[in-house]
Amino acid sequence: MQRPRTSGQMADLVEEFWDLELIETLYRDSRVSPDDFRDAFHQRFERRGQLILTGSARLALRFLLGSAAAKSAKRRVLISSFNCRHVRDAAVKAGLAVDTFDLANPTGQFDWDQVGRSLTDEHLAIVVPHFYGIPTDFSAMTPTARRKGVLIVEDCAHAIGASIAGSPAGQLGDAAVFSFNYDKPISLAGGGSLLINNPAIEIGRSAVEASPSRRQELLQFRRMASTLLYARTQRERRNPWARIGARLQIPPYASPKLPIGIGPLRAAAGIWQLERYEEIRNRRNQNARIINESLRGLGWYIGENVEPAYLKLRVTVSQSDAAVAIEQCRRHGIIIANSNWAKLVDANPLDRGRTNAYKAATCGLDVPIHQNLSSKDTENIASAFASATAPY
Repeated sequence: MQRPRTSGQMADLVEEFWDLELIETLYRDSRVSPDDFRDAFHQRFERRGQLILTGSARLALRFLLGSAAAKSAKRRVLISSFNCRHVRDAAVKAGLAVDTFDLANPTGQFDWDQVGRSLTDEHLAIVVPHFYGIPTDFSAMTPTARRKGVLIVEDCAHAIGASIAGSPAGQLGDAAVFSFNYDKPISLAGGGSLLINNPAIEIGRSAVEASPSRRQELLQFRRMASTLLYARTQRERRNPWARIGARLQIPPYASPKLPIGIGPLRAAAGIWQLERYEEIRNRRNQNARIINESLRGLGWYIGENVEPAYLKLRVTVSQSDAAVAIEQCRRHGIIIANSNWAKLVDANPLDRGRTNAYKAATCGLDVPIHQNLSSKDTENIASAFASATAPY
């Protein structure tokens, strides 16, 4: 499933493992339903509970928090300061105030005892982040959350197939959210899901799920493929013809916005990927291990009893070393960048004592480890960080 790069095409931070030819074939030949994908997802990752298919992970989180808030007087949610802004926005749109907590160090370790002590009787929920496919063991915080009646929501947008103490990430909290966007472990050009583990949480599927038509989904896959091709070729300025050709394939921006729920075509593409996910995960993990050997503790923290399902690497280095690594990789047609996330969700993070999160955000680089990298690519990435040092 490794696809060779064409002239002028850069290796992106995360690359989907479907191609448009496959999607067109599934559109013509496949006849499955969203329920078939739901069943396959449950079976593949040994999950229990209720799985609700949504338009995105942020919508899943918003539905969950909004439903919980409607039955409670609590109006606060606790999230990591280093985080995707969509997590914060989902809480705000659910009518909740957002509090944040810091990292224990700039390479992604959390002090869950300390986080647990910051929970109050006003907190409705805490969102536990599993970044880059590396889950975090939050068990030290769980007794406090249970005692205070705080919902534990696992953010598994990056961590499909990862595990904590032998249990799948997403199955230890009261609920979990998943993303199927193009840059996620299972890529469906959009969509997400909500997994409810706590039977006390009641959300009707009919009020949340919306299934687009196969034709609508095909248009969205085509748009996504063309947009990604343009993005990956326009970065390489030495090949203008490739950029122009890719740009011409993108549908007009004035075309109507398409729905992003899980319909029959996304279901078929999801089942196809689930059947091959073990191979893809092993390849990504192997690439990550090779590159991690050169990082000398600069990579994201991995706990003793967790099993990653790598999506990308996060490396925390000095700004001068970051510039060197970025340029070296660019010469080899490989993109590394500070894409997740250069700014914290706090308005004034240093005023709130979020110093480790601030360093993680401002001094971090995202590094590809995806299945489309060649062995030479991983060697070049490792070499780019051979002399890198920490920023502190």
